[in-house]
Amino acid sequence: MYSITTEPARKLVRLKLMGMLSREQVAALYHEEHLAIRAMHCRPGDHLCIVDLTECPLQLQDVANAFQLGIKSDAKAKRLAMFTGQALGRMQARRIARERDEVMIFERREEAEAWLFADEARSAA
Repeated sequence: MYSITTEPARKLVRLKLMGMLSREQVAALYHEEHLAIRAMHCRPGDHLCIVDLTECPLQLQDVANAFQLGIKSDAKAKRLAMFTGQALGRMQARRIARERDEVMIFERREEAEAWLFADEARSAA
């Protein structure tokens, strides 16, 4: 399962992954994410994304491969932050995201948001 919410003022997509997913669910997730990006009137690659993995166990290899394909798509976020308290979950997230720039994996939401919005904080100062 997953949920997708947006904050159009920040051009932000929030994803929350829960439980074991299938390849079909990963495809549906990316499709719905692209619709959410368009609904915010963002061009692909002009948005930020944060992914909550705290309720997401390690995924099967074929599902991890599906995430890896999607994470490299043309609609990828300008910056992508993922977080989970599970060390093995962070390791899997790093493997999935290893071919992407501007991706960081964190233990806590606060760390992920601080990195994700660092440019916003600097320009406000």
